[in-house]
Amino acid sequence: MSALPPPSAAGLAVTLVSGGDLIDSRRVAESMSRGPARRVSCALDVSGADSAEFAVDLAEALMADASDGLTGNAVVLLEPSADPVEVALVMEHVLNIQEPAVLVGIRDVVAVTSVSEVLTVLFDARADGAAAAGSRDFDAPGRLARRLEFASVIVLTDDDASHQPAQAKLVTAFLAQLAPAARVVSESQVSSLRSPSVLLVRGRAHRLGASMGWQQQLVEGAPAAASPGAIGAHVFRDPRPFHPGRLYEAIGDRLIPQRVGRILRSRGFVRLATRPDRVGAWSTAGDVLDLDPTSLLSWDADSPVGQEIVFFGLRLDRDVLDATLTACLLDPTELVAGPESWARYADPFPQWSVPHHH
Repeated sequence: MSALPPPSAAGLAVTLVSGGDLIDSRRVAESMSRGPARRVSCALDVSGADSAEFAVDLAEALMADASDGLTGNAVVLLEPSADPVEVALVMEHVLNIQEPAVLVGIRDVVAVTSVSEVLTVLFDARADGAAAAGSRDFDAPGRLARRLEFASVIVLTDDDASHQPAQAKLVTAFLAQLAPAARVVSESQVSSLRSPSVLLVRGRAHRLGASMGWQQQLVEGAPAAASPGAIGAHVFRDPRPFHPGRLYEAIGDRLIPQRVGRILRSRGFVRLATRPDRVGAWSTAGDVLDLDPTSLLSWDADSPVGQEIVFFGLRLDRDVLDATLTACLLDPTELVAGPESWARYADPFPQWSVPHHH
């Protein structure tokens, strides 16, 4: 691990703080900064405005601060709509291509949440049937899961005493699977995170990305089976492509808590027989699935072969989960028929819009 020069070289170490509740996030950010935190507005509309453009502006503003002589630790409070993953990665890219005379780097990415939020949004997205389909925020589970798994620090703002011990234990066990490298602290412990150190580590954001639980599972493989009732992880791998029609039906009818256990989060890479040229990105959080194209072409050297999906859940039945997904793969007869035959399969998933980069 290579590091930039220590504090005497005049560095600015940046901590990004974000959460679903701006009031809670501001309170944590101000506690970490010993005073009013620098709040950077990031207004993203529902159509998915680009956090990358915002990250570039943020990096340039911080470099200007450093050029003006600002050193030490800077705490930046992001709006709930900002994607801290994209902000951190793009910001780091911009900072890395600058002249080394201006030393600015990411120190921590802090996710502010609560036991209540994790339980409601990820463990039981349809709790008590309180949220009608038309009023639900279908993006909330994905935003929360993405924020948590990328964090270097997770702050729980509510009092665990307000929950049953078993509930709090389940949430902390899930966080340990989702973000194994993150430090999980209560809000009362936030002040202990303050440090005079301004040691800047190159590639901090990219290291956080590689440390996410699902990435670690793909590299290291699934752990030993968890004890009954415990939070666990499971990796499904197979070189064959999915039949999109069968996969679509399985998602709605068979990949459900009553059959396979409660899937809290899953991420990975998939191949659909009807889309043989492109690798897809699989992502579920709560009960919401996103299946989007990646930039990887099937013939790229770095592309995964077939299916690689990591599941985190409660009381996962690994055998049933494997059997369900295996039944969605092409059988030997279908494989032999080839791509011309595959192209005629029913494909109910939304079409992929692949951006072209010039």
